[in-house]
Amino acid sequence: MSFPNDRIYSFDANLVLSDGAAAYTATGYAQVGGANAILDLGGNQGTVPKQQARLDAVVVMEVSAIKISAGNETYKLILVGSNDPGLLTGNVVLNEIMIGKGASLDILNGADNVTGQYEIPFSTNQGGSLYEFIALYVVAAGTSPSITFTADIGVMMEP
Repeated sequence: MSFPNDRIYSFDANLVLSDGAAAYTATGYAQVGGANAILDLGGNQGTVPKQQARLDAVVVMEVSAIKISAGNETYKLILVGSNDPGLLTGNVVLNEIMIGKGASLDILNGADNVTGQYEIPFSTNQGGSLYEFIALYVVAAGTSPSITFTADIGVMMEP
């Protein structure tokens, strides 16, 4: 679904973080084809020192359903970076957003979130370190939370 103020990003099937096939009702990694979606952004791993490219991009999420009817549901969407292909060690937060019932958000006087497009800008360069692998971690909280969305990486154009 497109909205008047949305940017348009080129879609790349290799950069999908969530296929929206099922609702997320518990905390865990976003999935594609029923498996945790961990993207390998590449890099020349056979060199010493390891060579990786910095990527400045945006996670483009299309939320098609979000439950906030109990009045306490929240969804924290955390983009995780790592140099471990299984995300078993050394993970960092590249960026995150929190959506859900406004009164339950971690801010004062929060507005209720609705379906539509959400964007999470990020860089793979954090504290001078570059990260090759990324995944989207969903923290679902509240009474019977449920959110359905697709998510992919859109590369931001140079100005």
